[in-house]
Amino acid sequence: MASNPPAIVARELIFKGWNTIERVTFESTSDDGQVQRTNREVVDHGQASVVLALDPERDVALLVRQWRSGLMSVGEGPFLLEACAGIIDPGETPEICARREAEEEIGFRLRDLRPCGSVVPSAGTLTERMYLYIAEVSCRDRVGEGGGVAQEGEAIEIVEIALPELFRMARAGEIEDAKTLILVQSLMLDRLLGRGGQMPAS
Repeated sequence: MASNPPAIVARELIFKGWNTIERVTFESTSDDGQVQRTNREVVDHGQASVVLALDPERDVALLVRQWRSGLMSVGEGPFLLEACAGIIDPGETPEICARREAEEEIGFRLRDLRPCGSVVPSAGTLTERMYLYIAEVSCRDRVGEGGGVAQEGEAIEIVEIALPELFRMARAGEIEDAKTLILVQSLMLDRLLGRGGQMPAS
């Protein structure tokens, strides 16, 4: 299949708002020459940056908790514990976005950012790609109260979690947000391999 990928033959705009939704028609040809057309609804939410902020002096991570419409729409508890994140604005690089979001959401100016790659959270539906980072902060890096941008409907709670407890939560399957779990596991792997200290005990 990799040598004979489908081709896009039509696009139809269905909705344009906070997200853009298109119906995209794909055409593929099988090995025996049969042509098949498939329609898929594709959601463009933009690209995003995510940063797990750590205070090594206090051995804590700074996370955020906020309501999520997707959870509410299926009747689940709306509040999700996450690393701070946001959509990359036009003209921004992923790193600039990560720094801006950290100041808006947790009120800290980040030190050096360590890239941890990028992920596609739901490639069957979303065009979104998330750029992942880990960064350090200290009390001297505080530049504001955080909490998000009120004009954008954000009401973000800042949550400090000791790293041993955060690692326990990851092991126990208590971190539901995928981007956050990936970053926490990346940090755990670093420590397991000796890049940043010993792994806390379970």
